[in-house]
Amino acid sequence: MDVRFSDFPATRVAYRRKIGPYGAQVGAFVGDVFMPWMRANGLEGQPWYGVAHDDPSIAPAGKCRFDACVAVPDDFVPNGQALLTTLPGGRYAVSDFVGTALAIGDAWTEMFRHWLPGSGMQCDARPVYEYYSRDSRFDPATGVFNCELCIPVRPL
Repeated sequence: MDVRFSDFPATRVAYRRKIGPYGAQVGAFVGDVFMPWMRANGLEGQPWYGVAHDDPSIAPAGKCRFDACVAVPDDFVPNGQALLTTLPGGRYAVSDFVGTALAIGDAWTEMFRHWLPGSGMQCDARPVYEYYSRDSRFDPATGVFNCELCIPVRPL
């Protein structure tokens, strides 16, 4: 696994939350709910983030929380369908992902169970997230997309 370190700034985001299993259901939420909301609010084309709050190997699938977040300007006022928060900045371990919603769980497992233990780093309390840049793509015919998997880290 190819992992690099990046320092990210704190980012103000608007988010919509989905509660339930990760994987394909998250993809449907993003495509059917979050992306149309972004378009309706003039945010299409902005970088966005997928924040998974729960470890699906521990939390019941029906209680897993996923926030689809988009970077917003300081003067953005959300409607009742979204909330505002700030993703904290700092050092993150980053790995590129290309695949489907069904495969992304294995990529996260690879980072946490195989890369992280031998890295000399540990995960800290900031959120783990997927980062979708303006250049990220999604192929509706295959379900393949790309993003960066980001784990907040600090030295052991």
